[in-house]
Amino acid sequence: MSKNLASKAVSGLKWSSAGTIANAVMQIGYTSAMARLLAPEAFGLVALSAVILRFGYYFANLGLNQAIIQKEELTSENIRAAFTSSALLGAVFTVLAWVLAPYATLIFDMPEVVPIVRVMSLAFVVGGVSATATSLLQRNMRFKELSIVETASYVISYLGVGILLAWLDFGVWSLVYASLVQQALVAIGAHAMARHNVLPVVRWEAYRALLAYGSKMSVISFFEFIYTELATLLIGRVFGAYKLGIYNRAFMLVNLPMYNLTRTVSRVVFPSFSKLQTETEKLARVYLSSTTLLATLIIPVCLGIMVAAPEIVHVVLGDQWLEAIPVLQVLSLAIPLSFVTMFAGIVCDAKAVLNWKIVITITLIVVISGLFFLLRDYGLVGFGFALLISELVRIGMYQTLMKKILFLSYLKQIRVYLPGILNGAVVAMVVYLVSTLLRNMELPHLVILISQMIVGGFVFLAMILLFPHSALKEQLHMIFSKLGVQDNPSSYSGRMLMRYRKSLIKETEQV
Repeated sequence: MSKNLASKAVSGLKWSSAGTIANAVMQIGYTSAMARLLAPEAFGLVALSAVILRFGYYFANLGLNQAIIQKEELTSENIRAAFTSSALLGAVFTVLAWVLAPYATLIFDMPEVVPIVRVMSLAFVVGGVSATATSLLQRNMRFKELSIVETASYVISYLGVGILLAWLDFGVWSLVYASLVQQALVAIGAHAMARHNVLPVVRWEAYRALLAYGSKMSVISFFEFIYTELATLLIGRVFGAYKLGIYNRAFMLVNLPMYNLTRTVSRVVFPSFSKLQTETEKLARVYLSSTTLLATLIIPVCLGIMVAAPEIVHVVLGDQWLEAIPVLQVLSLAIPLSFVTMFAGIVCDAKAVLNWKIVITITLIVVISGLFFLLRDYGLVGFGFALLISELVRIGMYQTLMKKILFLSYLKQIRVYLPGILNGAVVAMVVYLVSTLLRNMELPHLVILISQMIVGGFVFLAMILLFPHSALKEQLHMIFSKLGVQDNPSSYSGRMLMRYRKSLIKETEQV
């Protein structure tokens, strides 16, 4: 990876991380406020409507976003072709969703979903006209501008429009309008930051290269959507909107922080991996490094969420959501696995190894469908365990594929999980002991949750900085170097970097 690319990637991570942290903090406040202003049915109805619309989303874009980022040489005609296609398809799918919305009742016996689907379908138009500008910002690694736009739009739409409308008794429509306003603001901001030619183009050559890659990406995304949303579809069909609302809130409590974190990283990693698509050895090193760092971070966080689930539900959602506690605990084991395999999927996207990715996704759909059927009598917790088992299957399949295309042994791939698993086990054990003590003292839930966060954060940092696993030391060394931390006996960070280097040299000599 060139120094220029590395510096852009680091800068992109800094700005994307800053935006992610800001959004995560705001999402906690928004979720807490809306959970107290709205009933579970409102979240269930919006979740069902979103699932129905996402059936069309992946074909409304045809993977052109990823094609713009992945293509080595991008012409002005390619950009015009991408915008023309996205805008027209967005308009077409809005009309289709409006006309076909009543047929949603054939899947879900809930007529109230129909008007929600129709209004939410306007997102196709908004997304169609903004997709190209957003992709160009990502391709050029202009994450500072993108983070500013997304954070500002979230503040205005969700913390402003959404909470205000919920307080004014707009009910489920407060969720719908907040989402549409946010997407509209992002579209306006992205076009302001990345101005591009919007004139239509009719030459097929301008479309062919983009659609050859993008159409396969669209199919993959569609199958991945079916896999990830199968629980929502089946729970809504079998148990109804109330149970779906419970599952949806439990899922979001652990999924949203992880999604925001990994989305931040993936937006930077995909264009970086794409630039290394022909350098297999270098790409393999970056893949292992990225996966090690991500696993080290998200596995301990999710295990901490599992232990602190009762307090999180009480504080964030309220006492009426207690059914979500066991579901949240199971999902805290399943969801980190899905995000850790994210980089393997990005490698496939960057190297255009898309047929194998389609096979893996279809296999996972079959596996999780069978598991849902076998575990359906266990209710929402059974659905959570079905997801956990299927994610373990996903890891095995992607490791086999990485061995094929990056020539990485299974041992090297398994080793990247060790720092996260070991650190997570220690964090979970310490937080559990503290939680048990504080719960026996019958302290307020908020006090216990704050204590859990402080203790968990302290133990996590201690494990990372004072007792790093050997698989992690190289990555820490690289991070400190990129951040400009040099060997310096007079500073703590400098002394720590010297210690890591000495330990690495000693381990190398032993090998």
